[in-house]
Amino acid sequence: MVLLVDLDGTLTNTAHPQFKKMKDGLEDTIISLIPVFPGAIDFINHQKNLGNQIIIASDSHPKYVNKIATEIFNTDFIFLADKPNPERTLEYINTDENLKNLFIDRDNFILIGDSFLDIELGRRLNIRTIFTEFYVASEIEERDGIGQGWKPLKMGPTYYAKSYNDISTIVANPLENLLAIESAFQDKNSNKAVPFKFVKYQNGFTAFRCLARQEDGECDSYGRADKYYQIDNPNRSSDFLKTLATGINNYINAVENQKQFSWDYLTYVSDKKTTTPPNKMKEIFDLVESTIPKVKLFEWRDDVEGSLRNRPDYASRRAFINKYLFTSDNFDFKDKSIIIIDDQFTSSATAYEIATQLRNKGAKNILFIALFYLILPIHAKTCPRCNSNMRISIRKGDGAKFYNCPYNSGCGLSIRIS
Repeated sequence: MVLLVDLDGTLTNTAHPQFKKMKDGLEDTIISLIPVFPGAIDFINHQKNLGNQIIIASDSHPKYVNKIATEIFNTDFIFLADKPNPERTLEYINTDENLKNLFIDRDNFILIGDSFLDIELGRRLNIRTIFTEFYVASEIEERDGIGQGWKPLKMGPTYYAKSYNDISTIVANPLENLLAIESAFQDKNSNKAVPFKFVKYQNGFTAFRCLARQEDGECDSYGRADKYYQIDNPNRSSDFLKTLATGINNYINAVENQKQFSWDYLTYVSDKKTTTPPNKMKEIFDLVESTIPKVKLFEWRDDVEGSLRNRPDYASRRAFINKYLFTSDNFDFKDKSIIIIDDQFTSSATAYEIATQLRNKGAKNILFIALFYLILPIHAKTCPRCNSNMRISIRKGDGAKFYNCPYNSGCGLSIRIS
């Protein structure tokens, strides 16, 4: 395995602006002033002992990166990496015959980093990524999303790590540590979820979690836009539904085993009468196995018009949900803890509106689980015929992927992705 490891904020606690002049090569790098995260050196040495190759990949100046990489970590390195652009990293890989051969199978590589740009670089390289959170940002930095937790989440890392032990576990068992639904489609069992939102109240909390990524554009091979589109396919198979339910079960069972909480209701965002296929979510929900009482808490008004997908923004989507989706009056919600399952988390309008309705009725703890969430678009391929930017499109009937050159900006060429 080849581990491309970010430096500042991942191995060294140097994301703070006070280190900027060193990183830019304007001041000499004084090793004694570089704060190394506890466990970082042991982690690097452990991975080397396992036979994994470590390459530090940093945007910083060669004087800075060279000194830290050689004197502290004794590793190879890429300086001035220009993240998230992949050219510098690809150049490094292609000049080493062993790395070049390993890169034929992108699963031989994992990129580890603490910023939005690290994850985007990994996606442009089509390799798996691990997002780390080893420090609290002292200020917001717009360029790479430091201090803005939503940016890396929306970029869609493959994995999340809060310690070097987490990283080592992921590297040793990559398929078992995918998000729950992504792992299920690899015939593995994982209870991992994206920790999208957690709001603590005086008497409880609201949490949003997602179990798979619906990628847009370049990504590692485990993003599951192909499976998301199968949810709307009237010809979806029973095996597909069972696999979805397996991923949900693995996560919910882990939640149930957290003994500090007890859950009163397990429900789902119900289907409109016009939904295609009929009972789209109910069929999935019926396959979910849980000791929590399974109930139907939400109904659409009979006069609902239009679709949530046709609403262009958060405000209009939330207004649509508020107008047409209502919470049942047949249940007592006072101090109750409720888990809700939905198919997708995009603008978060459905999640927030449902959570608001439940809290207004007295609910205590709310866990909103989305099967998929749409990650930010990445388009890194140019058309070989006209040099326009190509997009990845997915045929909804069977999930097949294509690079497409849009007619409105290019030549219309379509290339099947194997």
